[in-house]
Formats: sequence, structure tokens, C-alpha cells
Amino acid sequence: MFSTAADPEASRLETWEAWTTDMQMHHALFAVETSPPGTDLELMVHHRIRRTKATGPSSSTSAGNWTTAFFLAVICREQQRYRELCEIPVELLRAAGESEGTQYNPFTYHWISALQASVLNRPGLGEELLAAVELSTPECVDFGDTETLDKLVFPPMNTFLRLVERDSDKFNEALAQGLALHRDYYTADAGRTNDVEGVVPLGLLAMACLAYDTAEQDPDFHFAVESGYLPEHILQRSWYGEFST
Repeated sequence: MFSTAADPEASRLETWEAWTTDMQMHHALFAVETSPPGTDLELMVHHRIRRTKATGPSSSTSAGNWTTAFFLAVICREQQRYRELCEIPVELLRAAGESEGTQYNPFTYHWISALQASVLNRPGLGEELLAAVELSTPECVDFGDTETLDKLVFPPMNTFLRLVERDSDKFNEALAQGLALHRDYYTADAGRTNDVEGVVPLGLLAMACLAYDTAEQDPDFHFAVESGYLPEHILQRSWYGEFST
């Protein structure tokens, strides 16, 4: 995301290269930690095949790292990679990710289950997504402040819901609202303004990329949101296929 701060539209190949490298590194983490221990692995990272062995899960095999890896793979249109991520059992993420004391609100695991159900065409998508939305309300969480929940956590879920419904108007409205809330959150004070996490809303960009691609395939679905938070050439996959990933 540092690269996008310097190149907001991702108009340079080097910016795409930085995004794909970040995606490869996050995917590699899960390949190493979720493959059977001792398995020989060949992983592409920054134009080179890296050879290593699987280690088994650690506390890095967490829900937080999984969502980042998933969103990056979706943004980079790496379908095989995000399908592999969706094969990782949610209970493994819970057990490993919380093994050293880190805790996640229950809605996090329902959110991951909903994303996995959508990608793998599993039953239960609606139930998992509804549970994630309901349990992410301020009165239902174990920890987390209302502003963060309302402005950063809920918008990607709401946007995904509208995409699943194939409702163009509601999707575009939800995405635009989510981007506005993201801006409000990260411009509230000087500390947040300088936070690199505010440069690009990963979850919303991932939903936007899914919707952009859907609109190209479904004549009844229309993508109609422009924003400085959605790098043009990443959204439109201008650099996709420029080099092997």
C-alpha cells in the first residue's frame, strides 16, 4: 500500500509488482503453515521460485492474516490462490490464530465462513453472512469500539451482501457509503491521516474488483463507483498478466 500512496492510480508497473509481491508473500505464509509439515514447497515470490518446507500452523495462521491474504488474492485476480485459502478450515484459523492469546470477535469467523462458502459454492452462505453482520454490531461484540465497527468492519460485509444479491444500485450505494466512512475514519485526526492502513481499504477494494469483473460478465449488473480509494489500474486489472505470478 506504500506504493499506492506514491502512485494512487497504480499507473506504473512497479506498483502492480509491489501489490503482487505482497499477495504472494501472504499466500506463501499460509501455504507453508497449512500444508502437511515437511512437505516440499515451491512458491513464486517476486519473480523467483522459492523452495522451502511446510512447517505446520503457528499463531500467524490467524483470521486477521487470512482476510488480508484473501483480499490481496482477490484484488490481484489470483483465483487459484484465493480458492486454496478458502480450503483452510475456519477451526484451524481459530485454534492456531488464538494459540498465543490473541482473540477475535465471533463475527470474524462467520465472515470468513461466508467468503469461503461463496468462493467454493458451499451451502450456508446466507446464514454465515447474516450471523457476521448481526454479531458485528457494537452491542454484540466482546471488544472493539463503535466507530471502528461501523466505519471499517461493517461496510465490506454490507457491500458483499449487495454483490451476492446482484443488486447493482444497492451495491454501488453500499460501496460509495463504505468508501466515505473509510475516509471519515482515516481523516478524523493527524494520527490516522498518517496511517498507511488508510491509503486503500483492502476489503472494499476486493469487493469492488469482484463487482467490476461481475459487471463484465453479467449485462444486468453495473459497476458505477469511482474513487481515489480504488486505484484505477488495479480495479481494471490493467497490468494483469504482464508477468508470471
